[in-house]
Amino acid sequence: MPLPIMIKQGAGSIVNTMSSAVWMGESDHVAYQAAKSGLIGLTRHTATVGGKHGVRTNLVSPGVILTGAALKTTTAEFREQILASVRSPRLGRPEDLAAMVAFLFSEDAAYVNGQSLLVDGGANFT
Repeated sequence: MPLPIMIKQGAGSIVNTMSSAVWMGESDHVAYQAAKSGLIGLTRHTATVGGKHGVRTNLVSPGVILTGAALKTTTAEFREQILASVRSPRLGRPEDLAAMVAFLFSEDAAYVNGQSLLVDGGANFT
């Protein structure tokens, strides 16, 4: 487990990921939603335990990100439906998610700890 090592060295950053679908609530996939929802508590616990030792923990929840796999497994109609539900002019790209994670790992995010951040084009507000 990396937390004890990071606490011992006095610094570190952990970024957990979960689906933004958890914030919406769905009628299907209850086990997946329950498991992913547990990451919120784990993130906050780890932020509390590690925070005073210089270890930050945050959570990123991506929405629809147009990876190669997403483009292959979804239809244009589905992507248009999702686009209609976001408050941005386009769906997410892998670079959007990577930029948020890179920020959270960087010293620019030194005062960001225990947060759950949505990278979903404004589809959900928390």
